[in-house]
Amino acid sequence: MAYFNLDDYEPVENRIRAFWEKYPKGRILPDKPTLVLREDGKYQWECWTHVYVFADDAVPTTRGFASEIEGSSPVNRVNASENCETSSIGRALANLGFATKGKRPSREEMEKVARAEQSVPVKPLLPPKIPMTDETWDSLLTELNQCGSEEQLKTWTALAATYAMSDDKRALLLLKYTEQKESLTSAAVEAPKRKSVKTPVA
Repeated sequence: MAYFNLDDYEPVENRIRAFWEKYPKGRILPDKPTLVLREDGKYQWECWTHVYVFADDAVPTTRGFASEIEGSSPVNRVNASENCETSSIGRALANLGFATKGKRPSREEMEKVARAEQSVPVKPLLPPKIPMTDETWDSLLTELNQCGSEEQLKTWTALAATYAMSDDKRALLLLKYTEQKESLTSAAVEAPKRKSVKTPVA
């Protein structure tokens, strides 16, 4: 859930309208969005917008930059470049003062934040591992040898996972677990055979 109210942020369209009212002879020139490959393998659209207070100015009065990751949300699967351009216009106009006091980001930018929050799953905090002692180690091996069914093995596995141990102990424990599981499997296969053997009549 977003920690802000989108209604508190104005659309870029409002900033554009306010700019033309104040500077009817100005210019808003967004560059063509460019697609770049990020280090993480994702594609990202980037765009600069240049704003001129007067059309014949040689140097822009201000600029604004924005980026959008391709496919990062349902909207960005089809309109990432357009979103990028709109956001860059909004940032450029905010730099010129066309933003609600204390609310520099536009509504479009805050929608981007909301999408990012929804796309990142919150991972539950795992409890810390319990330190392994010699006594605990012996107890784990004893309980493993006493497992007589697959269900008991699952319960034992969940218990063993709560302890912190060295790689050597973990490898040895896995070996013991495999042996016990194979023993249970063999016993399950042999049981029907023993039942099918008939005792000779004296």
